Amino acid sequence: MTLNLFLDIVFLTLVWAGVAGSWNFLAGFAGQFSLGHAAFMGIGAYTSTLLFADLGLTPWVGLLAGAAFAAALAAVLAAVSLRTRGPFFTLMTIAFAEIVRILVVYFKGVTHGSEGVLLEQPPALASMIFANKVPYVLLAVVYAALVIGACVWTRRSRLGFFLLSVREDEDAARSLGVSAYATRIQATAISAAMAAIGGSLFAQYTLFIDPDSTLSFMLSVQPALIAIVGGLGNPFGPLLGALVVVPLEHLLRGWFGGGLAGLHGFIYGVAVILILLALPDGVAKLLPQRRPTRT
Repeated sequence: MTLNLFLDIVFLTLVWAGVAGSWNFLAGFAGQFSLGHAAFMGIGAYTSTLLFADLGLTPWVGLLAGAAFAAALAAVLAAVSLRTRGPFFTLMTIAFAEIVRILVVYFKGVTHGSEGVLLEQPPALASMIFANKVPYVLLAVVYAALVIGACVWTRRSRLGFFLLSVREDEDAARSLGVSAYATRIQATAISAAMAAIGGSLFAQYTLFIDPDSTLSFMLSVQPALIAIVGGLGNPFGPLLGALVVVPLEHLLRGWFGGGLAGLHGFIYGVAVILILLALPDGVAKLLPQRRPTRT
């Protein structure tokens, strides 16, 4: 394995850990399963990239703008969809992601449509473009640490208790004065903002975005898969899941991708199924559990 390939896997593992952490914040804490996180990632990627490519705004500011934009749209989506129960929210997120993809393709004058956007600026700190992959890995470390840290802090905060109470028994939470509606809107907005930052980092790393690579449905499935493999509801679950899923996927593609078509995907799917069968509660269950101390 070359150094560049190793750094590439490390970067992708950490960024996917952060994106999966954002998904876990919503699904694991609030019990709202989203299959449209590709939309939030894409909003972050397109916002920061277009502001940089067309207006010259540094991506350091652009990724925050993308996060704010994604959070605002997510809050509107949640406000509309969370008034109903059942799978309606999940279906709405799928539809929302597809609407975002279609709009990106249609409004060519703004988004450059299916042609995509290529960043060709020279390496510079202000443009968040670097000559080697080490700075990108450091950014990914910071991103994953911030998302996981936010999840750990939220789990112990008042918002975290509200989220968990709503997830476990919404009617009981309401009887105790918890606004399930407002709490879930907050969770959706925060989750979208964190995912959008991950999308911006992906865009800066690849230096190219287009609807197929930035807004595909598989980008919505990936964070859910990583979080579930790692341990749903555990703040460190997404990191553990990413450490298993992302290197496994890339190594299998490297080992078997040049052989029989689809063989690496078949082996990858079987491996994930076996992991889930062996550890239905996620890899996090392998960690030593903290025992309560007697007083």
